[in-house]
Amino acid sequence: MKRFMGTLLLWTTALVALSSPLFGQEVRPGRWWKDPHIVRELQLGRHEQKALDDLYERNRGVLTETRADLEEERARLKRAMSQEPFDERRVKEHLRRVEEKQQKLTQERMRYLIEVRKILGQGRFKTLEDMAYERQNRQAPGNDPPGRTKGRRRR
Repeated sequence: MKRFMGTLLLWTTALVALSSPLFGQEVRPGRWWKDPHIVRELQLGRHEQKALDDLYERNRGVLTETRADLEEERARLKRAMSQEPFDERRVKEHLRRVEEKQQKLTQERMRYLIEVRKILGQGRFKTLEDMAYERQNRQAPGNDPPGRTKGRRRR
């Protein structure tokens, strides 16, 4: 039983701590298309910025609410893991709910990114991904993905 508890705690901790979005799902927070550098780099026109504004407004509430639901369920799982007497059934139920909430958040983020991709087109979306990758990995030298030349974007 102790071994099971240790394993369950390890998996739960990993799930909670490492529940980062899937590849390509984390776009710079906020209205990144208002940044002059990004506007220049992607050559965004006013109509595209307006389309991105509209998309952001339509999706912001859903994403915020879904993220909050996930965090609440993670807190419930954490409390269930620390309660005595330990209720394995309850912990497993909270774990299932955390997984469902994470999946819902992933789906909502992908819906948003699909719409961003439709607005930008393939080439500029790829540039945006590259910019996000570079921004994310500035502090970690040597993390270039396969096929990438240091300091240069793939096109």
